[in-house]
Amino acid sequence: MNSEVMQTPQLSLGRLFLLGASSLVLCISFIMSIFAPFPLALAVIMYGRTKGYLIGLSGLITSFILANLIYGDLTLFGFYFCVLIFGFGIAEIVIRGFTPVKAMVVFGISFILILSGSLAGVLKSLNLSPKNFILQQLQLSADKIAEQKKIVEMSGDQNSLEVLQLLDRPDLLADQLLELFPSYFFMGVFIMLWFNMFLVLKSRRLLFSGQDYPFSEKDLLNFKVPFGFVAILVIGLVFAVWGEELGSVFYEKIGFTLIRCLGLFYFFQGFGVFSDLLNFVGIAGFFRSLIVMVTIFMASYLIAAAGLFDNWFDFRKYFVKRTTKD
Repeated sequence: MNSEVMQTPQLSLGRLFLLGASSLVLCISFIMSIFAPFPLALAVIMYGRTKGYLIGLSGLITSFILANLIYGDLTLFGFYFCVLIFGFGIAEIVIRGFTPVKAMVVFGISFILILSGSLAGVLKSLNLSPKNFILQQLQLSADKIAEQKKIVEMSGDQNSLEVLQLLDRPDLLADQLLELFPSYFFMGVFIMLWFNMFLVLKSRRLLFSGQDYPFSEKDLLNFKVPFGFVAILVIGLVFAVWGEELGSVFYEKIGFTLIRCLGLFYFFQGFGVFSDLLNFVGIAGFFRSLIVMVTIFMASYLIAAAGLFDNWFDFRKYFVKRTTKD
């Protein structure tokens, strides 16, 4: 897409409702739900806060109705509420002209702290520990777990025996969920923020190319983790490898959590390096998109490693094409 051929879209009510419906449809889907905040953020930026917020609230009401009538629980409603916060938060960052990277980090950490504090308050009011709460939810989902066990048994996968043993032991499953939840919750928040912020900044640059705006998606691609965080990563590696020898298995869990959380930010840095590499070799179009998707799903650890080592080698300095003199 080229900014010279893009024109500011006609702001009809039909387009506004289409953006709201798109967000809800993406939220209902499983794989594409990560992009659900994007239409809401775009609606607020294009149509203003009043119309954008109203279309978001109408989607929230619709999700509540669907969650009760079709799904029988409020999971969809809770997830769409988070999508709503992300979409409005990203829109406010863009409208107010905040630095995207700093604002995204502050917003993401604030969201995690507020939601974690709210969950802790709810559990305390119910006089439940996190593990007991998970066991309670697993008991309520016993029918779904039984269906999942049948699917695993029929799959014939090599790891099916381990999965079945885990499903038969709710206490072990609860421990596993408690161990993985902090890091995967942290990663999920920032992955959703980063990708939707990227799409919004790119769309804003293309749709409103005639307006001055100091930031674009390139600000996210030039993301760089402060060098001092390498020390925290080293501590995480030490805990992950020698945590049990240091006196507690809990140290090992802390180590892996630190590695996953920091690894995500190094992935963002490495993704910018990878994007510049593709520009340097001249790969574009559909083939570029295919390479990016395959690399993200198959070699995400390599991208994170590239982001980490970029702190010492500055890979981008090798991506400068030299001009030959006559």
